[in-house]
Amino acid sequence: MSNTSSFNILAAVLIFTGIIFLLENFGILIGAYLFWPVLPLIVSIGFCMLYFKNKRKDLLLLGTGSFLALNSLLFFYLNFTTWTRLSELWPIFIIVLGVSFLACYIFSDKIVFLYLASILIAMGISFILIFAVSTILWPLTLILTGVSFIIIHLVERFGKK
Repeated sequence: MSNTSSFNILAAVLIFTGIIFLLENFGILIGAYLFWPVLPLIVSIGFCMLYFKNKRKDLLLLGTGSFLALNSLLFFYLNFTTWTRLSELWPIFIIVLGVSFLACYIFSDKIVFLYLASILIAMGISFILIFAVSTILWPLTLILTGVSFIIIHLVERFGKK
């Protein structure tokens, strides 16, 4: 019963969103186009709902849902600032992928997801420091990668006890 009501709520949200965008296309509403990132956000919520409702926990659903949700937030930010910022913020896509792997690690305890998450998040932060702040900060890439390996080692060590 709960599964059906969840999908009915998701269906109602999709219908409402479609009506809003249709009203804008006919000139009745203005500015709704700025809220297009709600579409991947709705899809991401659907993926996460499927993960948590399904007895067989498929991490692909959780990873895809978290990836889409975080990217939707970035798209909202860019819609309300300027898309030219993407030339500096592109490493956030790498960080988002790392955070998605981190969510998979939290819900599965498979250490490979922690490795991937740490490396991708460190790499994304490094690229932001290099390309958006200053190119002389590239050695921070090595430092952040080393710190991520230490964190992974500590998690492995304390996780076995």
